[in-house]
Formats: sequence, C-alpha cells, structure tokens
Amino acid sequence: MKITKAFLPLGLTLAVVVSVTLSAMIWTNPAQYERNRQRSSNTPTTELNTRPQKDVYLPTQVLYTNDLGNQELLNNRKVNLTTEIRESLAKWDLGRVQKLQVSSQAAYMRYLRMNSSILMSYAAPINVKMFNEVFGSRLNRNNAEISRIMIPLNDSKHLYLLNDKNQEVYQVTVRDRNVKELRKILKENLFRINVKMQWLNQEAVPYVTSSVTVPSYSYLVNQQSTDYFTTRLLNKGESTNVSAKKNKDNTIYSDGASRQLTVYNKRGTALYEDYSALQSTFTFSQALTASYSAVKSIGIPMENLRYYGYNDAKSTVTYRSFVEGFPIFNQSNYGAARIQMLSQGVRRYNFSLYSLQVPVPTDRKAVSLPSTQNVMNRLAAAGYNKSKISTVQLGYQWVTSTSSDKVVNLTPTWYVYYNGGWKTYTQLLKQQQ
Repeated sequence: MKITKAFLPLGLTLAVVVSVTLSAMIWTNPAQYERNRQRSSNTPTTELNTRPQKDVYLPTQVLYTNDLGNQELLNNRKVNLTTEIRESLAKWDLGRVQKLQVSSQAAYMRYLRMNSSILMSYAAPINVKMFNEVFGSRLNRNNAEISRIMIPLNDSKHLYLLNDKNQEVYQVTVRDRNVKELRKILKENLFRINVKMQWLNQEAVPYVTSSVTVPSYSYLVNQQSTDYFTTRLLNKGESTNVSAKKNKDNTIYSDGASRQLTVYNKRGTALYEDYSALQSTFTFSQALTASYSAVKSIGIPMENLRYYGYNDAKSTVTYRSFVEGFPIFNQSNYGAARIQMLSQGVRRYNFSLYSLQVPVPTDRKAVSLPSTQNVMNRLAAAGYNKSKISTVQLGYQWVTSTSSDKVVNLTPTWYVYYNGGWKTYTQLLKQQQ
C-alpha cells in the first residue's frame, strides 16, 4: 500500500508531462499533425473507392437491335448494365479468333445493325489483351484493337469484335453458350432511347431518332484535401520534406528532387509531375495498364470512373466519371483524370479535386433534347463545317449549384467534338449569334 501511494504522484506527474509535450508538438507543428490525421482518415476511404482494372475498362454503351432491326440505347438506373452483361459473357467458352474481310463502310455497318443483337461500345479503342482482362477470356491476337463487341442472340456459334478504324471485324468462335441470361437482362426495366447507327464522317454514331427526355441530377460533392494528395504523391510513405510555394493562381508543392504537385484551388484541379520514372516508352497495352495504376496511385474515387480516350501522339489516356450511363464532360477541362507518359521518363497527371458523393433530392426537371439529326441541322445552319465534327454524345454538364458549393447540378445536353475539342451544342450555336 505504501509503495502504491509513493508511485501514484510520480505517475500523475509523468502523465501531465507527456500530455503537455504532445500538446506542444501539435501547437508548434500543426501541419505534421494534420498530415498524420489525414493519412489515417482518408486512406481507408480511398481503398474502398478503388475499382479493379476490369471495371474501369468496361464498355460505356449498350445498344440492342430487335428482330425487326429497330435499335435502342439501353441503360439500367438500378444496376450497372455492362457489369451484368460482362458476368454473363464470362461464363462463355470463347475460342478461335478469325479476321474477316469487310469490303466497305456499308458492309461494316451491317454488323452494327445486325438484327437480334447486343452491341457494346467503347468510347475509345482497347486491345484484345484488355478484353481478356475484362471478360476473363484467353483469346489470341492480343494486340488487335477493338472498339465494339457485337453479340448475336440468334447465332449460337459466334460473337464479333469490331474496330471502327479501318472497319475491322474479328469473328470469335463460341462454345458452351447460353443467351437466356442476356435475354432476361433485356426484359428488365431499362431506360430506352430509340437510335439508329449511322456514319458521321469516319465515326459510327448512334443517331437518336427523335427528341428524348433525360433526367437531371444533383449530387453532393467532396473536395479532397491538398494534404491528402501530397502525402500520396510526394511523401509516398517516406520521410520526405515537402516545400510549398504560393502563387496568385496556384500553390506548388515539391519534394525538392523530381516530383511536384501544382494545385489550382479556384479551378478545383491539380497537376502532378514526376521526372524520375524509369520507363520512357510504352506500347498501347502497357499504356492502358500503367495509366490505370497511375489513377489508382493518385487516390481519386473510382466508383464511377471509366476509360474514355487514348491519344497515341501525346501518350495520353483519359478517364471520365459516368452517371446513369452517360459521361460527365466538364468536371474539368479533361474529365476526371488525364495521364500523360512522356519520353525521357516524364509523367504528368491532371486530375480533379472534386468527386461525386451521393445524389440529393432535387426539384430540377428532366430536359428534353432534340434528335441527333436536328442538332446536326442546327449546327450546319449556323455555319459549322460537318467535316470538322468528329462525333456527338449525350452527356452531363457539371455546374456548381448557386445555393450551395457542396452541391453540383448535372444537366443533360448534347456534346459535340468539334475541331479538336468538346463543347455543348448550345455553346456552339451561341458563338455564331
């Protein structure tokens, strides 16, 4: 008892000293405390938001052609339609791949309009190696590029891999095939838009044949802290000293050696540059895999992220967020993320600091949009050169709510890729007034 009484004051004294010391550390070095706190609070969330490569490289569009040749663009607002189809196809036994001779654009279009079929399309080509990764198959011709998967429902022996560029068609032999699951998926309560596949210059596009009403949405948005990104990209778990330089429009963080992060808070974007990468050149297949790893390393949420484009000349892979089956275009100037893998081992990652969290109730009405041909006619009447229009796409415009900076409104509209850039068709028409 005497020993206990003797040690009690000493223990209390030590506890007070430790408490004061820790408090002093926090007061004198709040940045370090904040960094540790952010690391512990943000990392688990990011791991939950990470999506496997096979999900990020799923097709972005599903089109159904019935027995009479009528075509519909499909979307399921309750579950991911492309995931459902992928799970069904993964059970098939895919065998030999044979390249078919296609004589013309008209002959190629017949595959895109084949009666009783499902056409799954990519926003930009992948290769057969990535197809194998996504669909769990073991096809040869790994380097062959494809942009569409055509599944005939009345042909039990084949499916087709298509590439709009040069109108290439690959016939895949199928064994142990069952289309009952696919037919069941087509009977679900789907959002359907009447379309017809047509050529727009060198691009095959699903022309919406009449006006269509598309719902608007509002979402809570999250802006990830700068400290979170500096920890992931500059510290990377190391005891690295990070310096910060504030400018008028941005803040530049650097590890003092080869890595730099520039944050544009007003625009809500960031640019990460790394000059220490070992690999300087990439094949197309390597670029697809390496860019996915880069996005994963950044730590941006990936639930709604999809592969959207590849520019060989600029060694750039683009990813966009999707909502209800349609892409979001102006989350930033380039989408959700753009990964550049340049020569001499230089890496540049452009990405948005903002991400969608959860939808919120809204009184915003659905938007009625004109048919594709109507849009093309209006642009032609306004003086735009059709030959400079690469493609048109239904998508969502990201606009910050006037009532709260924590809410973003997603408004459906037509986007036109004109003369090398995406703009809404209303923006183009206003420019000519």
